[in-house]
Amino acid sequence: MKYGFNTRYGIEEQEIKGHGNVFFVRKEHRDDIVILDERSLALIERVKQKGGGDETDEDASTFARLVGEQVIIPLEPSDYFKSLPYIESLSFWLQVTDTCNLACSYCYIPSLNSKQLFRPDLFDMLASKLLAVNGLRTVNIKLAGGEPLMAFNKWHASIVQLKEQLADQGIELQLRLITNLTTLTDAMIEFIGEHDIAVSVSLDGLAAYHDKNRIYTGTQKGTFEVVDKNIKRLQGAGITPSVMVTVTSENHEGVPDLVDYLVQNDITFRLADAKGGYIDPAEFLSAMEKVSDVLRAGVDSGFPVSRRVVVSDLRTHYPSSTPCSMGKNAAAIYLDGSVYFCHTEFGKGKPLGHLEEDGSLLEIIQKGREKHFGLSDDCQQCEYRLICAGGCPLYRVEGKSPMCQSYKKIIRQVFDLYEREQDLL
Repeated sequence: MKYGFNTRYGIEEQEIKGHGNVFFVRKEHRDDIVILDERSLALIERVKQKGGGDETDEDASTFARLVGEQVIIPLEPSDYFKSLPYIESLSFWLQVTDTCNLACSYCYIPSLNSKQLFRPDLFDMLASKLLAVNGLRTVNIKLAGGEPLMAFNKWHASIVQLKEQLADQGIELQLRLITNLTTLTDAMIEFIGEHDIAVSVSLDGLAAYHDKNRIYTGTQKGTFEVVDKNIKRLQGAGITPSVMVTVTSENHEGVPDLVDYLVQNDITFRLADAKGGYIDPAEFLSAMEKVSDVLRAGVDSGFPVSRRVVVSDLRTHYPSSTPCSMGKNAAAIYLDGSVYFCHTEFGKGKPLGHLEEDGSLLEIIQKGREKHFGLSDDCQQCEYRLICAGGCPLYRVEGKSPMCQSYKKIIRQVFDLYEREQDLL
């Protein structure tokens, strides 16, 4: 079958700090771009020069991915069916319960502790949708809530069945548990290890600083002691959890000490500013400046910052037109099978669709792409455009992140750490 380059789109080149020259295809909307790797760029250039191409021009995965992006299109209308939506990887936040035993000060799940029940056929619906996706090779699912371990008995058998169904069709299911780690049992530890489930646990500081944010519902009792103990239980079973640190006005002064603890214990972690006004940009920047000093010492002692630390949604390794994959190849699935752009919209936003409806799951997901649009002119022209990407689209103010000025300084600090790490190799 012959293909040609879609002339509605144009290839552009831009110099991005930390990445050198980056090539991308700008599509119909100025915010919606596709970053090109070297093989993709070479393929497009050959197709343009020759006036057409076929599958032999490049390996099947790269070629078909470009077809899926509609950058390269069939030259014959009769061959349209061969260019149906194609994707190799999909990612989901999967809400398995709204129930939670904590009352965190900054919780951003609006459906928390609702009366909505987990739909018993949800995994069957999801399996049917996934098996119909053209080209799918990998599915990433975050099992989340609420507190997902409080509903362990409702989902643990179904997730194994889903993994087996996908594997029968050559599709790998990668699982991650998003947990407060307060209700861990030996049976859960065994299950996590047996099925190779990654674990991400929330830890917002050492002792009192963590306990300012993360307390048991109906009490003022903090959870640091039990979380720290359960992290050690996982490590003792050969499971290495990663840590999610949410920085707020209440805990930002204690974050540097927590980072030092994580570095000393060789733990991978993510530092994120709490969305929705729970921290002032100046407070986040102040915390990150102190964290940079800790990480600089960590680099000097051999801690691989580039592989162990993620800062907010900043794309410091690979340039991207968006701060996350939601609306592109990722979405959030609610208890009733509704598909949302993001889990922060559960219970208040409008779903993109439902697992029961006809049509491609990818098409449902990509109804949310437009939420990434609307960047300010400042963002469009910024040298960090493909690193920050305007921040979370659901929390922008006049087309840009409230953290804009702080992010610019933090990005420079991150790249300085990467350079220091490279110099010591």
